[in-house]
Amino acid sequence: MSRSFSRSTRLDDLSASPLRARHERAGGRAGALAALAMLALQLLWRLAWSSSGVQAFPELVVGAISRLTPLGLFGLATETFGSLAQNTLFVAVLVGIIAVGHEAGAAAGRLVASGRTGAGHTGRLSAGLIVATVLWLFSVLVILPVANLGVLARDSRHATEILVQLGVTMALFALAWAALSSPTGPAGDGRAATVNRRSFVERAAWGGGTLALLLGVGGMGWRLMRPGVKGDPAAAERATRQILANAEARGAAPAAVAAPTSAAVPRLDGENNVAAAADPEATDATSPGASSSSFAALEASNGLTPLLTTVPDFYHVSKNISDPTVDGEGWSLRIDGLVDRPLAIGYEELVSRATTRKITTLCCISNELNGDLIGTAEWQGIPLRDLLAQAGVQDGTVDLKLSCTDQYEDSITLERALDPDTLVVVGMNGEPLPPDHGYPARLIVPGIYGMKNVKWLERIELVAEDFLGYWQTRGWSDPAPYQIWARIDVPGGDGEVAPGEAVVAGVASAGDRGVSRVEVSVDDGQTWADAELEPALNPPFTWIRWKSPFAAAGEEHRIVVRVTDGEGTVAPEERQPPLPDGATGWPSRTVEIRS
Repeated sequence: MSRSFSRSTRLDDLSASPLRARHERAGGRAGALAALAMLALQLLWRLAWSSSGVQAFPELVVGAISRLTPLGLFGLATETFGSLAQNTLFVAVLVGIIAVGHEAGAAAGRLVASGRTGAGHTGRLSAGLIVATVLWLFSVLVILPVANLGVLARDSRHATEILVQLGVTMALFALAWAALSSPTGPAGDGRAATVNRRSFVERAAWGGGTLALLLGVGGMGWRLMRPGVKGDPAAAERATRQILANAEARGAAPAAVAAPTSAAVPRLDGENNVAAAADPEATDATSPGASSSSFAALEASNGLTPLLTTVPDFYHVSKNISDPTVDGEGWSLRIDGLVDRPLAIGYEELVSRATTRKITTLCCISNELNGDLIGTAEWQGIPLRDLLAQAGVQDGTVDLKLSCTDQYEDSITLERALDPDTLVVVGMNGEPLPPDHGYPARLIVPGIYGMKNVKWLERIELVAEDFLGYWQTRGWSDPAPYQIWARIDVPGGDGEVAPGEAVVAGVASAGDRGVSRVEVSVDDGQTWADAELEPALNPPFTWIRWKSPFAAAGEEHRIVVRVTDGEGTVAPEERQPPLPDGATGWPSRTVEIRS
């Protein structure tokens, strides 16, 4: 009897093994399809229904992975590939979620095969719900905290919406898996199905559905990743020309200019300026001072950086796959914490009080020597210290904690906040602040890197401690003062020049310390010559343009530039990468002489 029982058990195991394998295969394929359906709903939710600043689950996973990535590797990827690195990670996360869905579906299939969840559709639904619950718990207990949102997203003001999104989409995963995971259905093994016209139609329908889900997820993912609309380049060019013409007419650097009080940021490209903008020879009118004509000529013919950066050309760096779109009508800026009178200022009121214009250079801390993550614009806003005076700053305040619509957080010191040049900004180059530059309001703090000039600002909380923000908790500089920086623009292109008289030119900046001297070497540092400096638009807060002639001879020249700031500090020669305090060193370039 013992031998008979043992033989029967082995036969049962043999018969169960193929059944389990069929359930695993069917479950895995169904899990991948269910994950696709879940992703489609999450991305659709993000694009169509979510509140501003509430990200889809794949974006939260990207944030979690970014925070786990070693700082050096993260910096290398950002500096080398820019937004491409972030978008590539996003695509990898989408593929990874589908792969996890496959494995989760296979696990659910094993549950069904074991008989623990019952038979038929009810058993499959129970298995799907069990697996989906495990995935949901892992998401809210592990992924969300790593993404800096806290357990159950409790550190986010949108916790309820995030949890509802996850709950609904995970439930969809369970329902879809139960419907698709039959081992004899189109998503299953298929060997039990008769190959006839009906099965062919069924398989074609399932294949078409899978393709539609792939295209839907891909299309919505692309919509999230693609850059925002930059606006009309021609209008932007007219506006910047007028700002520069205004600066020349004043005959002095525009430190602060009163703007008309209105309910909308006024345009600066009126009818009187259209003709000047249309005249390509009208270059002198775009630079203050007659001595700038040679710089204007270099700009027109050789690609020297313009004094003022148009909005379409202004650099854009963001932690987000897709930046938030904020409705100014329902928006307000809150100022609270250690204040006597908490404030809530609506958009129209803020714009009506935004009567200060200042031209300031803004630079990203990830900007390399010779890099392009830097620009100069005219910002229109209200000094932050005016709002703080209205709120009443209490003793013991150390930092201002800055919270933004996209869940980004940072801080500035009270000393920086009380500086009259620190602005809450609503306009850029004569137009309302564009969405990708922080509409409805952002902060401009001269002297410190762009990560602290926060965008989509919605709350300023005065706190009694040194608050470390999104990037500071990852190792980036907290005070973040600008390093001395320079770029060689000319010669541009392929870096070749003809023998004879040539010129090297570019831009330099040092935050709120200004630039007092630029020295150029065309023989790899053996000899140096002082470059000619063009007056800054708004010293010391804006970059300067410089140029130096040289005699091009031989086969090549190794050009090196060293800059001295307005306090007499010479840029250190040793090159350091942007992490964690900003790039330092002497920029260089090799120029070949055409034969």
